[in-house]
Amino acid sequence: MTLSKTDIEALKPGEWVTDDVIDFYFKYLKRKYFPDSKKYVYLPVTLTNLLTERALDNSPGYLKELASDANALDAKSQILGQPRSIRVAFLPIFGDGHWSLLVYRNQRNKLPEFLHFNSHLNSTREYHTQCARTALINLLYVFRQNDPSMVISKESYKLVIKNCPQQTNGNDCGIFVCMYAYVLSSRLAKREAKSRASSMQDIIKRISHVSFNSPELHRSDQQLSFSQKNPNKDHPEREELLWKVKDKDVVPPDDMRTRITNTIYHESTLSNSRAKHLTTSRL
Repeated sequence: MTLSKTDIEALKPGEWVTDDVIDFYFKYLKRKYFPDSKKYVYLPVTLTNLLTERALDNSPGYLKELASDANALDAKSQILGQPRSIRVAFLPIFGDGHWSLLVYRNQRNKLPEFLHFNSHLNSTREYHTQCARTALINLLYVFRQNDPSMVISKESYKLVIKNCPQQTNGNDCGIFVCMYAYVLSSRLAKREAKSRASSMQDIIKRISHVSFNSPELHRSDQQLSFSQKNPNKDHPEREELLWKVKDKDVVPPDDMRTRITNTIYHESTLSNSRAKHLTTSRL
């Protein structure tokens, strides 16, 4: 993804970040934390704008058109094609000159939950909550069109307005969206790493206790289960802490701007290096 000089200048203090900067940073978070996972997805601004701006209409023809347009915007990444595989989705929401973050959380054996992180609740709560609600309902409509076995109703989702750190000016909303996404992504990645380590330790422990001389080992119904465990399954309070962003978690807005700028230059250098290596290898 190529960013313009205007995009880079928009990262200076006091400026509004552009759509392309947010898209770039979300793609970076995906590559950094979940490069090979389909469970964690980051929707581009063009797609979330579609979900936010389309009217709510559940007539068959309208839903078919909505899904067709959404899937067309999603043709390259194909995020929406298998909705049941998505565990968490990050949606940057824009409306009336303000950015907020909507997070889709697909819980096992529970209704899906949408978490709304708004950095300017005092003045934008009502309008942006409606933007988030429209986006989430249209997202679920698209999910159902792509997977008709999904049941969508008014009881199929829950929208939670999160208490979160607030901006102190009128131009840092996009930066706060990136910061919220960064904090949550890094936590989720750590949880995934712990879960994989715990599963591997469990497998090793089970295998070490198997006696290969035991007659039970040769029974046809004797199997070892290598299913992955969720370390937070029996600790719901620990799970909920994952989704709380507090003041102590905040990266100061100007520091976040610098961090994103440095990330852009670093990723650009890597991309140029890979392109140069590819060109050289072809010679």
